[in-house]
Amino acid sequence: MDFKLQQLPKALRISLSVFLLTLSFGYFSGLDLLKHTTDFKSKGIQENVLGNEFNEEAEELHFKMSERELHGIIHSHVITISILFAILSFMVFFTGLPSGIKSFLMIEPNVSLVVTFGGLWLLWLGHTWVKYVIMISGILMHLSLILLVVTLLWQLLLKKDN
Repeated sequence: MDFKLQQLPKALRISLSVFLLTLSFGYFSGLDLLKHTTDFKSKGIQENVLGNEFNEEAEELHFKMSERELHGIIHSHVITISILFAILSFMVFFTGLPSGIKSFLMIEPNVSLVVTFGGLWLLWLGHTWVKYVIMISGILMHLSLILLVVTLLWQLLLKKDN
């Protein structure tokens, strides 16, 4: 397919760029919430899921998530974030990037999404080692989103049609 994002009318390119910035604002506000609930540490992830009520030295008391709460978090996050990645993947398909890079950017965030939230389920079941996998896959997912948004903004606003 020969169509590229930079061939869109200027008004549509600007509208899509504003959408990407708005989407990023919402996504990174969620990342800020993650900072407050886990302090971006493996111990914070574990305490947020499994609780810390038996740690007498804990500054803030957390109880183990209920199975219902865990299901709700996994369901809502995986559905909404996968839709977000589907929209971004559709857009990145129409960039001038080499096909291998496009494929990576279209697939990796979804793999990290499943590993991250599947890892939460395993952590809830008591497999505490998985907190490190959750951190790594979460970092990859966030970096992928940043790379997708920056690439798309570059293609929409700065790349000239040849």
